[in-house]
Amino acid sequence: MKNVKKDRFDRDFLKTLKYQSPFFLFSKEKIRNNFLNFKKNFPGSSIYYAMKANSEPELLKILSDAGAGFEVASLYELDILKKIEVPAEKIIYGTAVKPVSHIKEFYDYGVDKFAFDSISELEKIASFAPHAKVYCRVIVNDTGSIYRFSEKFGTDKENVVAFLECAKSLGLHPYGISFHVGSQANNKNAWSNALSVLQDILINLKNVGIKLDMINIGGGYPCTKYVSFEETFTFEEITKHINEKHKKLPYETKLILEPGRIIVADTGILVASVIGKVERRENTWLFLDAGVYNALFESLAHQGSIKYHVSSIKPVGNAGEMIFALAGPTGDSWDVITREAFLPKNLDIGDKLVFHDVGAYNTVCMNRFNGFPATRCYFI
Repeated sequence: MKNVKKDRFDRDFLKTLKYQSPFFLFSKEKIRNNFLNFKKNFPGSSIYYAMKANSEPELLKILSDAGAGFEVASLYELDILKKIEVPAEKIIYGTAVKPVSHIKEFYDYGVDKFAFDSISELEKIASFAPHAKVYCRVIVNDTGSIYRFSEKFGTDKENVVAFLECAKSLGLHPYGISFHVGSQANNKNAWSNALSVLQDILINLKNVGIKLDMINIGGGYPCTKYVSFEETFTFEEITKHINEKHKKLPYETKLILEPGRIIVADTGILVASVIGKVERRENTWLFLDAGVYNALFESLAHQGSIKYHVSSIKPVGNAGEMIFALAGPTGDSWDVITREAFLPKNLDIGDKLVFHDVGAYNTVCMNRFNGFPATRCYFI
């Protein structure tokens, strides 16, 4: 793991903070700028931030004030948005299979856009959210993505026309089609290739009297700062391919996007303290008050493919650097963040480390394994 310096959270600034370790620290300015920079690449489109990436209320309020909509997966996420007074028209219910009680809660709040991928789900929506706008999630090629989503959700492209005809017969509004190319997509053409799949579907729908309002191309836009990809490409290349392919569809539709990780990943750091230093066989281990359960769940979920940049608040000095293994505080042997952190040799109990670009998925996946509390979040 490389050492890096982030100017907005540099060593001198972090020394002044009095927060109890461990803690997450987020940049309000970076959150807002990331959203606005993403949005400017897709003029005329609607951006619905994927709440599952990070649902801290203060972060959501920043995005809401910047003009974001929200892709929501449960009434529990909806409750958070209610508390910060996000209007219903800025919300879409993006999970393809939903509890009836959740459908009713969304509908009662005024949300009218619902995803589906089966006839049975359409029947639920028609019963408990009459006249809603529905969009059909279709399976697309997600090969190469770190997290592949095509097994659990989505219908085959051959079913889409019949499903949307069924929606119309049930009194629902056939609103659009959605897809997701998988998380951390490692193919700059993944979204444009998926849009190509929709070409014939849109023509066939128009032939049966259904003209869609929108195409939802989901998320998956990669953050490459802590994952090594075989293919090197820029976000600008992705946007170019998406916008070109969208313009070539048979007729004009609104483009909807659901960015998550790309908005929040590099907005936050984690500060953790060394609670133990142990020489064990070929490794020197630093035990920290933050680990994969109470702070860095993605390190566990990715099983080694996540390589967060880590640095020390203590200067290197004359001691030089060496490789450490970094472990969390629990009694579980899986609670290992990395075995290859290059840090000052003179680190000891009480010294603090900084993990960079940890703003996505970690805060929402924290748990209380072994009783350790979830790590607190602060915004500056």
